[in-house]
Amino acid sequence: PTHCAASPVPAHQTTFLQSRMISQFFILTPRGDTVVSKDYRGDCPRGTAEIFFRKLKSYDRNPPPIFNIEMVNFIHIKRSTLHFVCTTKFNVPPTMIIELLTRIANLCKDYCGVLTEESIRLNFVLIYELLDEVIDFGYGQLTSTEALKNFVYNEPVAVEGFGESAKGFRRLSTDEGALGGKKQKRSAPSSAPNKPISLRLSDRDHKNEIFIDLLERLTVLFAPNGSVVRAEIDGCIQMKSFLQGSPELHIGLNENLQIGRDSGSYGTVLDDCNFHECVKLDDFEGNRELVLRPPDGEFTLMNYRISGNPTQALPFRVSVSSEDTSDHGRVDVVVRLDCDIPPKSYGSNLLIRVAVPKATSSCSYELGAPGQTVEYKKDEKVALWKITKAAGGLSYYCRLKMMMTEEDAKVAAMDVGPISLDFEVPMYVCSGLNIRFLRCLDRGRQYSPFRWVRYITHSDSYVFRT
Repeated sequence: PTHCAASPVPAHQTTFLQSRMISQFFILTPRGDTVVSKDYRGDCPRGTAEIFFRKLKSYDRNPPPIFNIEMVNFIHIKRSTLHFVCTTKFNVPPTMIIELLTRIANLCKDYCGVLTEESIRLNFVLIYELLDEVIDFGYGQLTSTEALKNFVYNEPVAVEGFGESAKGFRRLSTDEGALGGKKQKRSAPSSAPNKPISLRLSDRDHKNEIFIDLLERLTVLFAPNGSVVRAEIDGCIQMKSFLQGSPELHIGLNENLQIGRDSGSYGTVLDDCNFHECVKLDDFEGNRELVLRPPDGEFTLMNYRISGNPTQALPFRVSVSSEDTSDHGRVDVVVRLDCDIPPKSYGSNLLIRVAVPKATSSCSYELGAPGQTVEYKKDEKVALWKITKAAGGLSYYCRLKMMMTEEDAKVAAMDVGPISLDFEVPMYVCSGLNIRFLRCLDRGRQYSPFRWVRYITHSDSYVFRT
């Protein structure tokens, strides 16, 4: 008989494969405790988790996503205070590994319901089962929530009572006839979608629900006179489905929605957008309707970007004025915050950072309303003004009393700023984009599940020059 020798793998293919493998994966808590750890190849030294955490703490803020220590590459992301880290000795494509870590974090959230240290500890057996399917000998395999359900058999342990806040969901519509004629609640807590996705098939008593988040992040720069120098909106529509079966969803957006600046300035104009692969766009051009069969787990239905002045008013404006005092060496600066959102809306967790002159030796303050605090950081020369809740249509004031030498006080008012804001605004978006309707069809028949929608605006970079 003729024996055929096995053909050796070409050197260029070996290099290609090695450039896509990882050695270790672990999840760390904010304290540096290792919750989950997997060593796929055994070619990295022990104690890499401790080495990584010590290096991470050496950075004052914003550590790089990739760094090298003693010929070991560390690649990491942070999700909900948890660090997802992998190590490798090969020259791997960074974006590919970051995407792999992001998908692992999304899988943990889908199967555990919520991404916290407690949920990971309670479901560590399930997490290890997921990792065995996702990564094989350092190579990424399946990362789809829907596909992995055929190979994962451990049931998750749900974490109750997490994430309760005022930023809840609202009913998109109320079909009392379809719900037995009973009056149904019109709101749901923000923790409502924090349920393990695998319970969709095991819990027969659960409600048919679908959750939609319309999220926008603002990047705005204001000139000293209050005009807008730069304004950008990065938005997305996220969805999480707890519907039985595989229904077809029809989602309607603004009828006056325009894609591209060349299409005109009428209505809501998006510079560009992209959609999830499950979306059918046959009816999008005609009536701005998206048709899809939602996959299991949380996913991003649509991403979009807008530049220039938005359709709706920007949520906050800041102005600064100085006042003369009789005390030599003291400068009083009044910071005014105007909430330009509708009276029914409000901003939450506002943090206003006011840069004070470098010559400031001490800083005291006066506030005009309760529910506010000010903290002065002497080393950073910055005053942190915190407002828990700012109602729309109102103005808030903070008087900063800065002490310095008499010579520095003459020009101190010119050295105040810039001022930056961090905030959240529930149920308000600046783009004017909205969910017009959401219909569910199963085998050609329409039925009415619970449909919840939430709008949230976040600040990404919101800066005022003074």
